[in-house]
Amino acid sequence: MRNSLKVVRPDDAPDTLLDAWTLTMQAQGLSQTTITERPRLIRQLASTTGTDPAALTPHTIIVFLASIDSPVTADSYYSIIRAWCSWLVQAGHRDDDPTMRVPRPRVPPARPRPVTHPQLDAVLALPLRPATRTKILLAAYAGLRIHEIAKIKGRDIDPAGGTLTVTGKGGRTDLLPAHPIILDQATNYPRKSFWFPSPLRPGQHVAAKTVGTVIARALRRAGIDATAHQLRHFFATSLLEKGVDSRIVQTLMRHASLATTGRYLGVTLTQQRTALDSLPIVASATLDTNPSPGYYESVAWQSTK
Repeated sequence: MRNSLKVVRPDDAPDTLLDAWTLTMQAQGLSQTTITERPRLIRQLASTTGTDPAALTPHTIIVFLASIDSPVTADSYYSIIRAWCSWLVQAGHRDDDPTMRVPRPRVPPARPRPVTHPQLDAVLALPLRPATRTKILLAAYAGLRIHEIAKIKGRDIDPAGGTLTVTGKGGRTDLLPAHPIILDQATNYPRKSFWFPSPLRPGQHVAAKTVGTVIARALRRAGIDATAHQLRHFFATSLLEKGVDSRIVQTLMRHASLATTGRYLGVTLTQQRTALDSLPIVASATLDTNPSPGYYESVAWQSTK
C-alpha cells in the first residue's frame, strides 16, 4: 500500500512550515489570538509527543488528546490540530489528513454558570481600584470577553450616539448600543487611546490574561468562586430574565449561532413558574377540585377493570 505521508524535505522543517501556516492565517484575516495560539499548540503537541508536527499520525493525536483533562480544552485542541493538518494537505505537504481518523472529543452539554445579581452587587461594593471596577462593568453590562476588555479604546465609545464598537473573535467588528453605565465609565478614560495600557509595553494594552486575573481576584475577595467569563453569563442570563428575545441576546453577545447563545442562557425556576402560569385554564380543568370521599378509590377501581 502506498504511504500517504510525504517525506518532509530539509527546506520544509517544522518551524518553516509553521511560519508558512502563520502567513496563510494572516492572509485569511484571522485574529491575532488565533494566529498566535494555533502554532503554539502545535509546537506543544510536537514537544509533548516527540513527533514531527508535519508527520502526525492518528495514534499520536489520540494519545495527546487523551492527556488533556478538560473535554472542552481537548475539543478546542482537536480543532486546532485539524486546521493544521488540513492546511498541510492543501499546501501539498501531505496527501492525507490524520484527523479524519480521529474521533472528535465529546463535550458534555454546557451549563450556564452566571454570577448572580447579589454576587455582582457584593463585588462592586468592595473598595476596588477604578480600573478593576470598570473591567467588571464591561464584562457584566457589555458582555465583553477578557481580550475585548483588554484592548478597548476611547475611540470605541461614541457618547453622542450611545454606541460601543467591539472587535471580537475572528476579527469581527460589531457596532452595539452601550449601556448607560458603560457610557458613564467612559468619562473617566482617554477619548482615543487604550483604557488599560500595559505598564511593561509602551503603546500596547494589558494582556487578556491580566484582565481575567484581576477580575477573578476581586470576585474571590467578595467570597465568590467565579471567573470573569461568568460575568458574561450574567449579561446573557439577565437579559433573558427580563424577557429579551434570545435572537436579540444573540446579537448582543455577538454569536454567529443561536445554539452558542443557548449555552449561556440560564432559565430560572421563577421563569419556569411564570411560563406555567401563562397556560390557559379551560373550564373543565377546574372541576372536581374537592372530590367526594371515595372518589380516588373509585377511579383506581375503574382503572383495573
